[in-house]
Amino acid sequence: MFMPEESYLKVWEFPITGPDTSGESPEHVVAACHAVGRDLQCRWHGPDTYTQNCVWTISLVGPGLGHIALKAGPRPRHKTEGTSPLRGFGFGETDLDQSAQKLTVLIAGEVQDQLAGGMPYVQWPIKKQRLLMPVVARRTRCLGSSEL
Repeated sequence: MFMPEESYLKVWEFPITGPDTSGESPEHVVAACHAVGRDLQCRWHGPDTYTQNCVWTISLVGPGLGHIALKAGPRPRHKTEGTSPLRGFGFGETDLDQSAQKLTVLIAGEVQDQLAGGMPYVQWPIKKQRLLMPVVARRTRCLGSSEL
């Protein structure tokens, strides 16, 4: 589902995994989107889906509030035989003033919900028989070189 057309204050579009956008795009939001975009390449269960040319869109609605969408990009026919394009989706009224870590968890959760609830059915990220839930992980101790 794409967000309805509104008069946005600003709109930024950038590739799913980088490079960064040009201009005034909020760096922490771009970093969160890129982290989720890179993670989409891992622990995927479902039909082969082409995600490499997808585009993130951040639309600023008001101070600190925005809509985030992931749109399917063009796919080269000769490289993607047997794959289906990712269907686009979006979600709105997101607090863009959160830290990059919290935004990454929020975006990953929304993307996972969209993928798991859509057709064709995709489980991401998955470990054996269960979906993994996004969380902010905190390292409590530093590993010494003998523990690596």
